[in-house]
Amino acid sequence: MCPTSRYLGIASGGSFSDWLSAVFLLETSYEGDKMTIVLWSVVFLAGVGFFAYQMTGRLKILFAARRDDGRDYSPKTWGKRIKNTLVYGFGQGKFFRDEQPAGMLHIAVFWGFCVLSLQVITMFTRGWFPSFVIPGLGGDALGGAYALLKDIFQTAVVVGILVLLSRWWIFKPERLFGFLPAEARMRKHSHLEAYLILLFILGIMLSGFVYDGARMVTMASVPDVMAESAWQPVSYWFSTLFAGNVEAAEWGAQAAWWMHNIIILMFLNLLPRSKHFHIITAIPNVFMGKVEARGHLPKRDFTVENPLFGRSTVNQFSFKQVMDMYSCTECGRCASVCPATATHKPLAPRQMLLDMRDALYASQPVWLQKIAVNGAPEFETMVGEGKPVLDDVVWSCVQCRACEEACPVNIEYVDKIVDMRQHLVQEASRFPAELNRTFKGLETQSNPWGISREERDAWAEGLEIPRIQDNPNVEYLYYVGCGGAFDSNNRRSTQSFAKILKKAGVSFAILGKEELCNGETARRLGNEYLFQTLAEALVALLNQYSIKKILVNCPHCFNTLAKEYPDFGGKWEITRAGDLVNQLVARGKVPMEGKFDKKVVYHDSCNYGRFNGVYDEPRDILQKVPGVRFEEITQSREKGTCCGAGGGRMWLEEAKDQRVNMLRADQALEKKPDVIATSCPYCKIMLGSAINEKGENEKVQVMDVMEIVASQIT
Repeated sequence: MCPTSRYLGIASGGSFSDWLSAVFLLETSYEGDKMTIVLWSVVFLAGVGFFAYQMTGRLKILFAARRDDGRDYSPKTWGKRIKNTLVYGFGQGKFFRDEQPAGMLHIAVFWGFCVLSLQVITMFTRGWFPSFVIPGLGGDALGGAYALLKDIFQTAVVVGILVLLSRWWIFKPERLFGFLPAEARMRKHSHLEAYLILLFILGIMLSGFVYDGARMVTMASVPDVMAESAWQPVSYWFSTLFAGNVEAAEWGAQAAWWMHNIIILMFLNLLPRSKHFHIITAIPNVFMGKVEARGHLPKRDFTVENPLFGRSTVNQFSFKQVMDMYSCTECGRCASVCPATATHKPLAPRQMLLDMRDALYASQPVWLQKIAVNGAPEFETMVGEGKPVLDDVVWSCVQCRACEEACPVNIEYVDKIVDMRQHLVQEASRFPAELNRTFKGLETQSNPWGISREERDAWAEGLEIPRIQDNPNVEYLYYVGCGGAFDSNNRRSTQSFAKILKKAGVSFAILGKEELCNGETARRLGNEYLFQTLAEALVALLNQYSIKKILVNCPHCFNTLAKEYPDFGGKWEITRAGDLVNQLVARGKVPMEGKFDKKVVYHDSCNYGRFNGVYDEPRDILQKVPGVRFEEITQSREKGTCCGAGGGRMWLEEAKDQRVNMLRADQALEKKPDVIATSCPYCKIMLGSAINEKGENEKVQVMDVMEIVASQIT
C-alpha cells in the first residue's frame, strides 16, 4: 500500500499503523514529486528553524525576568485564569464593545485564523504527502462541515482585511496613527509593517481559495474531494476560473500551495520582530493576568536581602510586565481613553509601553550574553531625561485604569507606573517639588494637606457624634478619611452622612483626633515606604479597638482598606456609605419627605467604578430621591472619565490647558444639569474647582450623594 492510500484509508477504516508509517517513514513511492519534497523540507526547516532561533532569544529574556510582583499564580487561581482566557482571549470579549466595526473585524480575523489553523496543518503536510487529510475531516466524516466553516471564515477574513486596509489607506483614524503630542514618535513611523501583515493575511486567504478551487478540478474523480466541494461555494467559484482546464488547475494548485506556505513562514518569522508578536503571546498574557482585586497593589517586602525599591531598568521588570511588552497590539484603544492623552500631556499608555519594549529589545543581545555565562547584567535606567520614558510621562498618569479596561489583551499599566514612581521617589529622589509638602504633611500630621491633626474632627463640632473611645461596642466605626475631615467643602458631605446615620438609628462612632491617614496618596505617588509606615500604624490603632466593621464615604479609603490592608493584617468588613444608605432607604429607615426638583448627572469615581465595579449603587440612591430627574453623562460607568485627582494627581500642579477636571466638567455640562453628583471627596473638589473656573457655579452645584439624601430628610 502506498502512503497516499494509507492517508485516504484511515478515514474509511484503514489501520492507524499504516497512517503512522506513512507519516514517520516518509515513504515517497507515490504520486508526489521528490524534488518538491526536498525543496519543501529545506524551506520548512529554514523557516521554522529561524523562527525557533528568534523565539529562543525572546523566551530567554522572558524567563530571566523577575518573579517578585506579589501575584498569586498557583493552581488555585487557574479557574479564574481559564475563565478570563476563554472570555477575553479566545472569546475576544473586549472587541465586542467600543469602536466598531473595527472590533468585529478583528474578531472575524482571529476566529478565522483559529478555524483555518487546521487548513495550515493540512497544507504543510501535503508538502510530503499530497493526499493528506486530517483524520476525521475526510469527505465521509466531518470534512463537509469543516469545509463549509472554512469557506465562511475565509470569506469573512477577506472582507475584514479589505475593510481594515481601507482604514489604513483611506480613512486613517487617529487611533491607528497616534495621538499628538504624546505619540509624535509613532506618527513618524511608516507603518509599513501594518500594510505588509494585512497583505500577507489577504494572500493566505486568496491562495487557500485558489488551491481548493484548483484541487476540485484536478481531483474531480475523487469522491471525497467532490463531496467536500459541495460544502464550499466560494472555493467552488474559484474552481470555475480554470474552466475545466486540468493542466492550468494543476499549475494553479501548485503555485497557490507554495504561495500559501511561504507567506505563512514569512509571517511566522515576522511575529517576534513586530507588533504581531501578540498573536503568540496574547493568550498566555491574558491567562497570566491579574486575578486579584483590580484596585490592589502588591505589598513590597523591604525586609528581604537586597530589597527592590522601584523598577527602572529592563532587568528589574517582572515576568508579567515583560509579557505585557511583548503583547501590545499597538491598537491604541488604551490611548484613546486616557485622560492624560486627551488633555495633551506627554503620556499615552501605548507609546510608553512601546518605548519600554524597544528598550527591552535593544538590550537583548547584552542580556543574552550575560545569561550564557551566568552573569548579572547591568543596564542603564530607562526613566529620565533623554531616556525612553520621561519623568513627566510617569507623573502624568491618574491611575484611572481606563487603559486597562480598554486593552483587548489585558495589559496592565498602573503597576508599571507605580513601580517607576517608586524608583523616582525612593531611589532617585526625583519628584515634583510640590510633593515635598504632601509627603511632609503625611509624615507629621497624617494628612496630605499638612493641616494640624487636631483639626481632624472639627467637622463634628456640635453634632454630638460618638467617639469610639467612649463607645467601644458600637456596630460600625465611621472612618472619615482625610478628604472628608479636612477639606471645608467636603465636611458638608461628612456631616450629611452622619446625619443620615443618626436619623436611621445606626450604631456608629468615629476615632476623632486619633484617626490616621491610610496612606493611599503616598502609595500611588510611589512613596511605598511611607505608605507602609502609615498602614502599620493605622492597623495597630484599629485592632487596638477590636474593630470589626468600618463605614467609609470615600472610594480611595474603601479600595485601600478593603483591598490592600489585608496584606498588613487589616481584615475588617468595609461597608460603603452608598451600600448602607441604599439598604436603609429600602427598609424605610431614611424617609425622604422633600422634593429635590433638579436635573442630576452622576460622575463615576474611578476607585468605585473601574477599581471595584460599583456603578449601580449610587444611581439607585439618586433615583429614590423624590423629584430627581436623572440623566447619564455620555462618558459614564466603565467609560467614565477621571476627575483628574487619581494617582496622587490631586497634589500636583497642572498647566491650565492640560487640566483633566476641565475636560470632565465639559462632559458633564453637555447634559445641562442642575447638579453633578459624586461619591468621592476628591472628585467633588476637582469638579467643583472646574465649575467655578468656568463660571458655572451659579447654575450648577457639585454635591455628594449623601448631601442630596440628607437635604430631603427632616
